[in-house]
Amino acid sequence: MKIVIIGNSVAGINAVEAIREKDKISDIRVISDEQTRAYSHPLLPNFVVGDVSRAEERFYYRHRAFYEKNNVKTILGKSVVKVFPKNKYVQLNNEEKVEYDKLLIACGGKPIIPKMQGVELEGVHTLTNIKSADRLKSELSDIKSCVVVGGGLIGSKTAEKLAKKGIKVTLVELMKRVLFPVLDDTGADYIHKELKNLGVKLILEDSVVELKGDKKVKEVVLSSGKKIETDSVVVAVGVRPNLDFVSDSDIETNKGILVNDYMQTNIDTIYAAGDVVEAYDIVIAQKRPIPILPLAARQGRIAGLNIIDSNIKYKGGFPTNSITIGKTSFISMGIVDSDEFEVLQIQNGNEYRKFLIDDNKLVGAILVGNIEKAGMFNWMIQNKFDVSWIKDTFLNSDFGWKYFNKAFRVLRLDRKIK
Repeated sequence: MKIVIIGNSVAGINAVEAIREKDKISDIRVISDEQTRAYSHPLLPNFVVGDVSRAEERFYYRHRAFYEKNNVKTILGKSVVKVFPKNKYVQLNNEEKVEYDKLLIACGGKPIIPKMQGVELEGVHTLTNIKSADRLKSELSDIKSCVVVGGGLIGSKTAEKLAKKGIKVTLVELMKRVLFPVLDDTGADYIHKELKNLGVKLILEDSVVELKGDKKVKEVVLSSGKKIETDSVVVAVGVRPNLDFVSDSDIETNKGILVNDYMQTNIDTIYAAGDVVEAYDIVIAQKRPIPILPLAARQGRIAGLNIIDSNIKYKGGFPTNSITIGKTSFISMGIVDSDEFEVLQIQNGNEYRKFLIDDNKLVGAILVGNIEKAGMFNWMIQNKFDVSWIKDTFLNSDFGWKYFNKAFRVLRLDRKIK
């Protein structure tokens, strides 16, 4: 069997491993428009400032021998421009045709570029792949000031890393707080303080409408009329599913590629996984894109198993985000801000804990400072666990499995979560 995987990141490599668990002989080809093995996108801000390098294995998801060990042929530096489901082949940007019996689309997302004039100027960067990171890294020694557009995970981390290098950083965020879909106001305040302590200037509830300069960016103009002099801009507004090459095929899409419980598209020989798909969110009970690494890994694995006819269902997931800015770490999961649910919260110095509960089921949590027991709460959300008898202990600083009786820990948890 000929198996083609479009995309060389966490979903694709997990699919490879799942396939090879039971199928050692099928021809597997991985196509990627990048020239490198699968690497960690969340580490790109660290890479830019030199905290991690290409020489370090922790920058990559798998060891360099991964492809040879799993008998995978790679087609690197080439992009897919069109899929032909009826004829079962994909066409590359060099007009080469690659045939398949089963196809997995795991090409991730592409950066969202807001509507603003001047994005073509030199000194304007995104930070969604190694190529863009290389460009920013090569210019770093000449950058004295930088405007980061977008206060999400990548934007906030980039602002932190550049500020620590002595660069004058201004972070512009459209919403009223950084990390808007990830934290509530109280949780975001901790991050605001850390960024300000590092010298980052925050401009909230404003947006960039124009970048000015003759050839290279020199000034940023905001919707409020404010102007900021700068010699560099990083656009980190977020990503959307990369649907360009499937838009005129018969593959059904909405905001992302639509898949069933088996990560299969409307075409039975084509599967999709990772940031490019709309998959089931168990908290809000609907399908939507959730660009989260652990979910991409799980979806890729299930797609790989089903490509070799294992008939395994994807049970769904939910957003889980974590990051450290300055001295503050946080993890958030599920729904983090709503007036519709029961809310338990406590703020104590450098720690903040918040839990959202719907009909005695945990549907969301924020942990700032003390994040040790995040895995427990994640398990509760995933399993729709009845928390009616234990929720009153969630705010205790020593909360842990000791609050559960021994029989429950052994029989229900099988000791896998400690």
